[in-house]
Amino acid sequence: ALEVAASIGSRLAKDTLGAKINGSNEVIDFRIPLKNQTKLQLITTKSPEALEVIRHSAAHLMAQAVQEIWPEVKVTIGPVIDTGFYYDFDSPFNFTEEHFAQIEKKMEELQKKDLPIVRENWPIAKAIDVFKSMNERFKVELIQDLAAKGETVVGIYHQGTWFDLCRGPHVQSTGQIKAFKLMSVAGAYWRGDEKNPMLQRVYATAFGDKKDLDQYLLMLEEAKKRDHRKLGKE
Repeated sequence: ALEVAASIGSRLAKDTLGAKINGSNEVIDFRIPLKNQTKLQLITTKSPEALEVIRHSAAHLMAQAVQEIWPEVKVTIGPVIDTGFYYDFDSPFNFTEEHFAQIEKKMEELQKKDLPIVRENWPIAKAIDVFKSMNERFKVELIQDLAAKGETVVGIYHQGTWFDLCRGPHVQSTGQIKAFKLMSVAGAYWRGDEKNPMLQRVYATAFGDKKDLDQYLLMLEEAKKRDHRKLGKE
């Protein structure tokens, strides 16, 4: 899809974040090869769906920042949700909101480096071997599940020296993740099962620009002021 965008114009290519094909609502990665006669709709920074792609990539940015600060922390999953995204970490210590400024600072450093985000397809066996060697047991479990469903290759996204298992879609480079904020932290069992390890779930949000983020934070602040539990006490 990015090649199609580039053939139309360099500005369009610069703004392309993903694509929809053959009338489907699912946003696919612009790096995925297209078949002939594919009906293509480009998703750009101005599309309503852009936010989903930006947040997906912001989750990777946060995970990279956490592992660069604390290499002993292991990663699990980091999906997009209505209010932003979260990432579940297997950490030897409990995250608190005191850690947020440090993580955001590292995210800003990585964002400014404008690291290209590169997708590779790895055979399942290679992916299992690599993540096993890194002691990323949760990733190994996820890859084994994909193998059981008949998958033979998995998507791996690299940004700088860091990489993660992912289906995508992702932005072109870390520089396109313009505005983000860590919001809260909670405990969550791996796969929602209390027999499994307790993980640290860090919630965050991201927007296409700082103005939208500021507006969202202001809205939350106003809602807090109107909260009946707060008003009732007062």
